[in-house]
Amino acid sequence: MGCLTRLCIYIAVMCLVGWLFCDISPEKTYSWYHGIWHGLFFIPNLIRSWFGDALYKANYYTDAYNVLWWITTIMSCIGTVFGGGRKEYY
Repeated sequence: MGCLTRLCIYIAVMCLVGWLFCDISPEKTYSWYHGIWHGLFFIPNLIRSWFGDALYKANYYTDAYNVLWWITTIMSCIGTVFGGGRKEYY
């Protein structure tokens, strides 16, 4: 299986997981622990927002939500870009 095919399958699975576990309601007010959860699923929800009406950040939130969302989003983006590499030992 090619690298592009694996990447597409990975993105599709992550978007499905984001939809199942982290679908953001536009009418609900979210608190600090939701900020962490929504920040962890930022990239799948961002990709979902490109193709539909999904939100990647809540419309109504507390100040703690906003702070923790930014921290977790930045850390998850850094982890996606620089982390996740497998080290194979022989």
